Amino acid sequence: MNSDYLQQQSTRLEQEYEALSVELYSALNAIRADSTEKSQPEKTINELLTLATHSAEPVLGRKARRLEAIDAALCAIRLDLYGICTDCEEPIDTVTLEQDPAQPRCHQCQSHSKYHHQRS
Repeated sequence: MNSDYLQQQSTRLEQEYEALSVELYSALNAIRADSTEKSQPEKTINELLTLATHSAEPVLGRKARRLEAIDAALCAIRLDLYGICTDCEEPIDTVTLEQDPAQPRCHQCQSHSKYHHQRS
């Protein structure tokens, strides 16, 4: 993958990461405002992800998992592993990455993983 494409994907991922972080902080602060935890300091991103994942609100869990996927994709870019399937290590086609720049699997492994996770 060329550097312009990687920069474009990195920018997309960073923007989505920032927007999701703001959404999660806002949602969790609103929940916290309704509880007795009003005097606690601002949470770190890892604490935020843990709270969102264990929240009774399913949408917060989905957003937390998305944030983790975006973070993993940004790490893959930094390590020069972006666009390589995490399961089979084959290239992920650019159409798949255009649809979801945080996708860690090629189409075949994605289908395989989805099938096995739905069965359990």
